[in-house]
Amino acid sequence: MTDAASLLERESDRESAAVDADVLRRDVHHALERGGVDVPTRPATSKLTHDQADLAVDLLAGFSSRRELIEWQQDLVIQSLGQLTDEWYTRVATDAPTVSALLGAPWGPLEEFDDDVAHEIRRGIVAKDLLPAFHAAHREFRWAAVERVDHLDDDGDGDDVDPIDPERQEFPAMRPAFGELHGQQREALESLLGGFESEDALLLWTVQVVGSSYSEIDAETVEATYFETELRERLLNPTDGRLDRFVRESWAAEYLLPAFNRAAAEIADRAAEVTARETATGDTGAGSIS
Repeated sequence: MTDAASLLERESDRESAAVDADVLRRDVHHALERGGVDVPTRPATSKLTHDQADLAVDLLAGFSSRRELIEWQQDLVIQSLGQLTDEWYTRVATDAPTVSALLGAPWGPLEEFDDDVAHEIRRGIVAKDLLPAFHAAHREFRWAAVERVDHLDDDGDGDDVDPIDPERQEFPAMRPAFGELHGQQREALESLLGGFESEDALLLWTVQVVGSSYSEIDAETVEATYFETELRERLLNPTDGRLDRFVRESWAAEYLLPAFNRAAAEIADRAAEVTARETATGDTGAGSIS
């Protein structure tokens, strides 16, 4: 088989995998609905399950870039309620064989690559890492979720109360605190990955990071982004340079994601639940990367 034919076949295989991911996503949400989450008494746990399912599908499908992987990890911080270890985030985004398997292409010093092995590695990460974290998240969260039974009250006065659709909820786990944390973390991460226009912008970003990490990031770590000259140069002057991108992504993996993870764990059992049907978009959450 010619090189061109091999390339076309591999591209065809990737297109098929993308279609399979769409089917997986559709089927898992339909299965959840058939299981009764369309009229739930604990919609917050159903919301969490839907969003976690999206993240699992994203991982099985793989990512188009290391940046997309890191952005997905930030989503995972929230939807796992901080139940993975800090070290997990760093390892998954820096270990060459693992990153290659998640990207579906060789990365770093790795030169050889096998699609079937990569897919099996992704399955293994779902089974070995994600599922236990999701399990721990539900154990952490299950008794904090509000039980809602108004829609089951046949003796209630006035109009029937509609059950809450978990897929129409705006906030992760129906917790505004998680929605706020998620938004702050995503903005801080995007700013870092994109680079800064000036030293002033970098310094103001460090203030932002303290808040978005719930003060879980070390002060010395944040200060180093300004005082370590070589690092500061890589964070400034946004460019598409490969080394600059590598340094920013690596810093996010080593310092930012672990701090975000600790922040999510800190507020997991303290956040209040709110129904947000009126402002919801109808998506199942921010877990899906498209």
